[in-house]
Amino acid sequence: MSRNTLAFFAALCLLLAGLICAAGCLKPAETSPSTVQEPLSGLDAITGEPRYAFATWGIRAVDTATGEVLVSRNADALFAAGSTTKCFTVAAALDTFGPGYRFATPVFARGTLSPDGVLDGVLILAASGDPTMGGRTLPDGTIAFTSADHGDANALGGAVLTATDPLAGLDVLARQVGHAGIARVSDVVIDDRLFETVQLADDNPVTPIIINDNLIDVIITPAGEGEPAHVGSRPETSVWSVNAAVTTGEAATVPDIRIEGGTGIIMVSGTVPAGGGVQVRTFRPPDAAGFARSLFIEALERAGVGVDAPADGANPVHLLPGPEASDMSKVAELVSPPLSENAKLILKVSQNLHANTLLGIMAAYCGERTVYDGLAHETFVLEMAGIDDRSLTLVDGEGSMGNRISPDAMTLLLQYMEQRPYAGAFREALPVLGVDGTLASAVSPGSPARGKVQAKTGTVITQDMAGLFLHAKAMAGYITAKSGRELAFAVFVNDVRITSVDDAMAVGSDLAGIAEYFYETF
Repeated sequence: MSRNTLAFFAALCLLLAGLICAAGCLKPAETSPSTVQEPLSGLDAITGEPRYAFATWGIRAVDTATGEVLVSRNADALFAAGSTTKCFTVAAALDTFGPGYRFATPVFARGTLSPDGVLDGVLILAASGDPTMGGRTLPDGTIAFTSADHGDANALGGAVLTATDPLAGLDVLARQVGHAGIARVSDVVIDDRLFETVQLADDNPVTPIIINDNLIDVIITPAGEGEPAHVGSRPETSVWSVNAAVTTGEAATVPDIRIEGGTGIIMVSGTVPAGGGVQVRTFRPPDAAGFARSLFIEALERAGVGVDAPADGANPVHLLPGPEASDMSKVAELVSPPLSENAKLILKVSQNLHANTLLGIMAAYCGERTVYDGLAHETFVLEMAGIDDRSLTLVDGEGSMGNRISPDAMTLLLQYMEQRPYAGAFREALPVLGVDGTLASAVSPGSPARGKVQAKTGTVITQDMAGLFLHAKAMAGYITAKSGRELAFAVFVNDVRITSVDDAMAVGSDLAGIAEYFYETF
């Protein structure tokens, strides 16, 4: 453990003590476990299916009003819980910043500005960690999402892009620069020093600067059988061009799409089925800051602001000022929607990059530099929720294989969140059974529990010697039961042998079936 981390823990303990006293000695969330209502034949019918012969279940359901424990099976054991881990990440961010927090991303001018608007110097876009940078903002100020996010396009297929412009935020900043009287500038630099860029389990590195999730969307539209498919990309940029050789194949076949990147070229090849609809895949430029710089230079040029430096150059970090620099003036600023909207995007579509980014942002808030310092900050939430740190281990914000959570810990978190001033914001951020996010199609439209369950899902699948192995399928959240009771629940199943992704989906349907059973039973 580094000295910085030790210092942070010490400071955190002092801060926590002060906050507890300031709050009138606020106590951690308490539960009063009483009679556990077992056995439950409907639950046994699902968990006892042959596919779970070698699997392990962890289940807990609690009445949030009374603390009565309704179901408890292996509730104190640690499980791989997949992306339900994001509940802890988002809870910590809401506790730290509040649901109304907005990211502010400024642009500074450094240098001498002539009377005719020529800046002999640089424009500095100071990354704030804003996960969407205006690229998903709708006219009503909310953040757009679909039930199948492009972040999973390559792994799962079926992605649906939002109708928003991923460059909208950069265009806003560029127009503000022009309105500040700048007509030309020597160079542009992205300041991404808010926290250290790091690679976690997700393929997309965690960095303070994010434009379109640091991806280029490749959009493939089939034509007639045997004809070339149409291949486009967004955001469009002169720095990356698409070289496509995709053929439209027979109807009802499986798409076979390959994407490779060269210097400034995205090579797309393969086949897509006739009549199969639009296919979305993604390509990740290797340098997020360089990608953002290129896109900002092009936005400036669209706004009538010339840039002497080429758009395809490397991010000139040597032009960044020191921490004590005072010779800069703010000429533009992009303000994000409230954090509650980011919470929705993260939890409803299970956005890995954004969840991990919250760790870096919390670290910066604490005066630290790494996502691991952000993880340490989550101990504040654990303490206040009365969660024993031996009942879980958190290694990232997204919910990779290294995380372990007990059903006890998860339901304690959910109960704690129900007591917070922003309980509604947290609950509204969760996917709704049969309505949206990762639970949109989990039950039939006629399910009585449709719209009554708000819960985060999680999945961990790997390949092994026999094919596919489902390490974890999980669901955790809230149920407004048929009786009117409000429940917090966690259902984890680990170690299921599967032969296809469809098998994993079937396990997910079983978890949804358990949620339906709880809805009807309690």
